[in-house]
Amino acid sequence: MRFNGLMMTGEAMTGAVGPLKDRMRQAASWFLTGSLLAQGLRLGSSLVLTRLLMPESFGLMAAVNTLYFGLLMFSDLGIWQSVVRSPRGRDQRFLGTAWLVQVMRGGLLATLVLVLALLVQGGAAWGWFAPDTVYSDPRLPAMIALFAVAAVVQGLESVRLATAQRDLQGRRIVQLELLTQLVTIAITVVAAWLSGSVWALLIGTLSATATKTVLSYFLVPGAWVRPCWDGDSAREIVGFGKWVFVSSIIGFLAAHGEKLLLGATLGVAAFGVFTIASNLLAALIGVYSTLNGKVVFPSLSQVASNDDPAATRRLYARLQRLVDAVLGVLSGVLLFTGSWLIELLYDPRYADAGWMLQWLAVGLLGLRYQVLEQLMFAAGRPGWVSANNALRAVSLAVFIPLGHALGGEQGAIAGVVLSQFASWPLSLRFKYEQGLLDWTTENRWLPAVTAGIAIGLVADQLLVAVG
Repeated sequence: MRFNGLMMTGEAMTGAVGPLKDRMRQAASWFLTGSLLAQGLRLGSSLVLTRLLMPESFGLMAAVNTLYFGLLMFSDLGIWQSVVRSPRGRDQRFLGTAWLVQVMRGGLLATLVLVLALLVQGGAAWGWFAPDTVYSDPRLPAMIALFAVAAVVQGLESVRLATAQRDLQGRRIVQLELLTQLVTIAITVVAAWLSGSVWALLIGTLSATATKTVLSYFLVPGAWVRPCWDGDSAREIVGFGKWVFVSSIIGFLAAHGEKLLLGATLGVAAFGVFTIASNLLAALIGVYSTLNGKVVFPSLSQVASNDDPAATRRLYARLQRLVDAVLGVLSGVLLFTGSWLIELLYDPRYADAGWMLQWLAVGLLGLRYQVLEQLMFAAGRPGWVSANNALRAVSLAVFIPLGHALGGEQGAIAGVVLSQFASWPLSLRFKYEQGLLDWTTENRWLPAVTAGIAIGLVADQLLVAVG
């Protein structure tokens, strides 16, 4: 049995499987409930906002969010991850140093945001971008510049959010996120009703950042952390963070590169419609995404810290089977019902989001190895994640332009779908090296997809008969 490199220095856990299993279940139940409520709220607000705003508004906001998130990743030092995985994750000097590094990062990020706004404005004036695409819109530079405020405010978040994630305090985290979302939705809807413009979405985003930062000091329990500077702590954070930094940059390009490329390829309205399709898909898999980041990574980290390869392998196998079942069924169902779902939820202006959603549903299967990537992080092997993300990023850069050249808008979306599977070969290689590869169970996603297709076909026929 090989499970090389999975030993991590960490806290000793009494009865590793027992207490951790209980905390996992409690955290998962809270995150599951919270994610379902959050996705319901997000879907409800989307239905309201799409009736108050034009598709162009969602295209512009998606571009701003993507560019800002890119800067977030380009300045990511893995501060939160360091707190979660470090044996000093409860030490006040370590936490104070982490918080100070975070504040400094917020100031740097704000500066980068302003520079980016100037570059976009200059690029549009100098003809860098094709006419009528997202990046040539005159409103974009000002929208980007206002995100400098968000960067500073976000840098002031309480470090107790990281300790809460470390300790799997699902209830506190869910309460904070739901309350933040409720405040944000209320502000955004009112602003959209009053203005009918894209600025309503921007106001909502800025209010979300401010609300979360304020609540992080009052809803999450724990001692107040005083900013300080400890050289050993800083070196540990930066030492781990350099790999997270590389992985985050490449990860951003892999996860959001399609929006960067499509923003320079599609018109503002078409990009807005694509945003609706991708956001709806994100809402449908929101539970999986939430559990993957907030339960899977801390759980795998704590099991791996015990130097128990068998326990780590068993936990990973259970998580992977669950993910394969969920993604497989959902992919198969949406392949045949995606257009119906868009028609049911949105007005005719967003009809093209139907076929986009169907195609993007196929790409869901490409996400099945995200659990394995959390294991790579937990094992202290972030270089593998970087390599996986690099493969996806390169495939996006190749497939989207090639697809657009061959098949226009549909070809570009096909390129997005194909790129989701680029990391499979390297993931299989990692599993082989760690003794995790079992071909008898590797294709368990196939029955799930088959079941999903059967359900989708039945649903499609029923909808045809009714409609």
